[in-house]
Amino acid sequence: MTTSNLHTNGHASPTSLQTISQPPGQPNKAYIISTQDGEIIYIPLSISATRLLITGKETSNAFALVGSAGSQSDPIGFHYHQQTHDVFLCLQGKINVWANDQSRTMEPGDFASVPPNVIHQYQILGPHSEFIGLICPGGWEAFFRVLGDPYNGPQWPANDSRPFHEALLPRLKAAAQEFDMIPCPQHAFFGPQPWLETDNALPGKPAPYFVKNATGPAWELGGMVARPLVTGKESEDKFSIGSIETSAQYNTSSIFSTTTAETPSRHLKFPKTHHAFLLVAGSVKFNLSENNAEKASSTSETTLTASEVIYIPANTAFHFTTTSRYAKMYAFASGEGLIAMLCQLGTTHGSTILPEKAGEWDRKVVAEERLEEKFGAMVL
Repeated sequence: MTTSNLHTNGHASPTSLQTISQPPGQPNKAYIISTQDGEIIYIPLSISATRLLITGKETSNAFALVGSAGSQSDPIGFHYHQQTHDVFLCLQGKINVWANDQSRTMEPGDFASVPPNVIHQYQILGPHSEFIGLICPGGWEAFFRVLGDPYNGPQWPANDSRPFHEALLPRLKAAAQEFDMIPCPQHAFFGPQPWLETDNALPGKPAPYFVKNATGPAWELGGMVARPLVTGKESEDKFSIGSIETSAQYNTSSIFSTTTAETPSRHLKFPKTHHAFLLVAGSVKFNLSENNAEKASSTSETTLTASEVIYIPANTAFHFTTTSRYAKMYAFASGEGLIAMLCQLGTTHGSTILPEKAGEWDRKVVAEERLEEKFGAMVL
């Protein structure tokens, strides 16, 4: 018996979205990549691996997404960028991050934002720690290619006793001349400082800040809890970052669901905004489509599991449903994006965990609000 590739409604069956081990190096291509993969670079003496997951080539230099994993080592050295914005999101273990006169020891879920002209550095702690960072604008990640070498081992080199002046200094000088990186060896060292009660808010302007895990502002919409970490106010409207937590129990209440049996789910399309989602807990099914108001074309879908990233370029319609009791992911966007929509349409959420049931909300708002004007989004 031959299996048809068409649904009964005449639309082509979804194909499986491609999982790759390195960024494709071209724009307008959706893909999935593990945070353990990417273009992996070993920087001499670092006892760590730098993983390029999304580069400027995929985002037309809107941003890059770079992961780092390693073992206890020295701080990398104070420096600043004149135009480049860095962020640090701890995923595993612990890292120290310095920004001007402040420093924190960060654990999973803790976040730091370092805008241009802020003197900063980081240090990996413990036997195995990982963090991920968005770099804006994209393209700066090529700095790591000048500084290091391709690496294909399972984790990273455990020992590197080469002299600094031979193994790293010449590369560092060359990279600093080519890229936006100004070393600050004269900046006085100081140790990690305790977290403050004020490390639970966004400054509302481009300034360095830290946010302790699950302590910042939060909004709930249809069972999705969104916690913004960077908005347009902190990034000069260049990017946004936030976490999304939800449950399979709330799929029928989510922003992607409708009240009609004929079309139980809707897609959102952001014509000018790239998105990336990093899943850290649970599992989530994504469906991507080239659908528009006039016609439907090919669709693809995949179930994302922990430590995987899905990149969704601008003008690609998507929706997702949770396939686990609990799921958490981080959303990165080259504009306001989905996080801004959830926060502005949702209601304030005062708990560190999910609500016991999804909050009521008027789903007509999604159809009737001028979403393209407010968020650059289209409902399909």
